[in-house]
Formats: sequence, structure tokens, C-alpha cells
Amino acid sequence: MQNTLLSIIVISHNQQRELERCVESILAQGIPFAYELIISDDRSNDGTFELAQEYAQKYPHVIQATQCNSDDCNPANNSQRSGWNRCNGYKLASGKYIAHVDADDYFRAGSRVYQHQVELLEQHPECSLCMQNVWVLTEGEPIETGKPWFSKDKITEEKILTPKEFIEGDYFILNQAFVQRRNPIIDPTVLYGKRYVDSVITYHHLQFGNVICVANCDYIYMKHSGAVTTSLTENDRTVLWCLGMYIPLLIPNLTGLFFAANLKHFLKIVQLARRGESLTPASFNSIKELDAYIYQVFEKPRLSLYDRVKLNSLRFYLDGLIQFKLDSTIALRFLYRLLVHPKIEKHVNFNH
Repeated sequence: MQNTLLSIIVISHNQQRELERCVESILAQGIPFAYELIISDDRSNDGTFELAQEYAQKYPHVIQATQCNSDDCNPANNSQRSGWNRCNGYKLASGKYIAHVDADDYFRAGSRVYQHQVELLEQHPECSLCMQNVWVLTEGEPIETGKPWFSKDKITEEKILTPKEFIEGDYFILNQAFVQRRNPIIDPTVLYGKRYVDSVITYHHLQFGNVICVANCDYIYMKHSGAVTTSLTENDRTVLWCLGMYIPLLIPNLTGLFFAANLKHFLKIVQLARRGESLTPASFNSIKELDAYIYQVFEKPRLSLYDRVKLNSLRFYLDGLIQFKLDSTIALRFLYRLLVHPKIEKHVNFNH
């Protein structure tokens, strides 16, 4: 659509009832500028895609419906399925700004948060993202029983965070909390494919500017008892949820910022590896394609002498960095050689 200011990409999979709730809450915002709502459905068989098509027919100048089959990307888990689905929706997006929504989530009644976020980004060209808080709610429970992701004093109106402040201050939140300024030159779906998911979307855009906050907490994030994250083992969580390791492998420009802020988490992973701990097959499959020594060692049924020496060296080195608060560029480059790969590509940025 021409002259579109905001593209809202909603992904769904067998969520007919939830999709209606979600779409209606977006339409109810009465967004006063040109926007588009793209519903991308992943192989639903319960009528979800048919509902999306009905919406597209009812609002032809606003809503588009598209469908994909995430089996095509050989996904390791549902997270990668959602990433593939987002890529499918992104192909149709034409807006200056991008927002992502999951079909089972929705917005508070009376919300005008998208208008507010876009207006602030228009006023602050130095910012690439605008962030609100998120209301976390268990599906089926009254909205009053939920709670905010962050305390009110963490995200205040028009607070601006640099990438360094965002990463060091642990401001990570669901990507659905953001509206992000699209870089017209770089297509993130080409860069990341099925890994175009929550955290990757956020940090990709963080490369290009600051984050500005709004005090709203209008996005209702629905938790489900059967969600994949609830079935992860403690080892899986320690390794997979270490964004300090995962994000730099996909976004090398942020390596220095993440490495400096995650030394203690790296040490936990190294200690697991030294004890010969393992990951579940599904969790390992989700990271095995990434070229990192500290990931690959978890596939080995038995550690070699080389592995034991290297992991012990990593433990002592990380202990020293933490104890003496060393995070110079030289120190982080050497840590990268031990954790990831002995050779460092030129595009890896260790500044922090």
C-alpha cells in the first residue's frame, strides 16, 4: 500500500477465536494515519486463515491475508516456525515502521498506543525503536490478575536509551512491545530467515539507533500452560536464553556490548559444559547450525582432552575477567576466540 506509515504484522496458527480478539483490538485503536494490517497464517486447519481472508475482504484497503507452510524452513522448534511466518508477512509490508503481534495477544480497550509510538519516532529520528511495557496475563484469567513485565519506573515517558544502556540495563522485553523504524536498505528476513524471531528482531533494529519509551502498558501478552518454554530443562534455559552468546552470532555488530554484559552467564554455560551436561535434542537442534565452539561441545557424548583443557582455560579466564572487571577490546577478542572460533571475521565489532 502506498504512503503507508505503519505495517502491523500479525502471525497466527490455529487461533481462530484469538485472532478475532486480536484484530478487533487493533482496529479499535482508530489509527489516524495510513497503516496496514498483514495477517500471516501458518498452515492452520481450524478456519483461522478463512477468518483472515474475511477480514481482508471486509477491510480491503487496510488488511491483507497471506499463508505459509513453516515446514518449508525445516524448523527445529515452534520459535523458528514463528520466525518463518513473520518473514512471510514481512514480504508484504510497505510501511516506514514495523510492528509485530502474535494472534493470541491483544490490546487494552481504549488503547491508542500505536499512534503514540509512531508519533514519537517521527519526532525522534535518532531513535530506531519505541518501546512500551507489556501486561503479562494467563489465558482464561481476568485481566486484573495480570502484572506488568517491568515496574513502572523502568519504562517512563520519553525516556531514551542508547544501545549500550539497553543491553547493560537488561531492558529486553517481547518484541511485540516495540514499533521499529524499518531500514530501507537492509531486509532482516533475508539475513535471518527462520531466526527472525522476538529477540533477533529487536536487536537487529537496535543497531541503527536509540530506543525511546512510552509509559503505556497496553499490549496484553497471553501466557499458556502448554507453551514450549515451560517444557525446557534448566540446562536448556541456561544455554538457549543467553542472548549474550546467541545474538552476536547473528548480529556481530553487537558483540562487544553483549560480551561485556554477559561474562557471568558465559561462566555458567562453561561450567555446564565442563561437567559434561547435555541439552535436549530439540534444544540442541535449534542452535547446532550456529558456528560456536561452546554450542558444539554439548553434542559430544564424551569430552576429549582438548575440550577439557580448553573449557578449563575458559573457566579461569572468565573468572579473571569477572574478578578484576576486565572488559577491554583485547580481552573480549580473546574470549571470542575461546568461546566461538579461533579466527575472527573482520565484521565482528568488539567496541562497547
